[in-house]
Amino acid sequence: MPIDEIFVPFQYARGAAPRVSHIRSTLIASSIRSIEVRGKGADYAARLDPQYRETVLSSIAAEWLTIEAGIAHYTACDALGFSVAEAVQIGTDVGGRIQGTFLGTMVRAAKGVGVTPWVALGNSRKLYDRLFQGGDIGVVKIGPKEARVEIVGQPLCPNVYWRAGFRGVYQAALGLFCTKAYVTDVPRALTATSMAMRAAWA
Repeated sequence: MPIDEIFVPFQYARGAAPRVSHIRSTLIASSIRSIEVRGKGADYAARLDPQYRETVLSSIAAEWLTIEAGIAHYTACDALGFSVAEAVQIGTDVGGRIQGTFLGTMVRAAKGVGVTPWVALGNSRKLYDRLFQGGDIGVVKIGPKEARVEIVGQPLCPNVYWRAGFRGVYQAALGLFCTKAYVTDVPRALTATSMAMRAAWA
């Protein structure tokens, strides 16, 4: 039976989280690199909203971009026709690539305290705050090796590609601490600014 124990509480009261305002350019740049590796770089650039094309394509590492630029990026990605499985794999690639800067926090935290995915999940807010300004994230423990990650205040939630890619980022993070990680959508939690993922591992 699920135990629904709060593991990482939200910072804000329900409905009070500020809307995400900015996204880290490193996340977008890594996403673009994965698209280019798959031979769709030109298609991506052609689908990118001209209003944000220069901002997105010329951004420098670790820069904060407006969430509107992020929405333009992920809208273009969504239009490329990747399957959900492909988008999850791209997200896994991105998660592995940014491991040294963002997910490295989790690896360091694991040393001396036991290597389990709960270490990664316990660092969810640190990871999220390195990628986004605004919004909120919480984690609920629903079993010994099972959790629900909840995100609110995030206008990217309706984007299928982004949701799948973010699942992949989490799979990469959890995969540092277990044999196999599984991250899936929780459809009933999806709204215009919120979503949830179920994480399990072996």
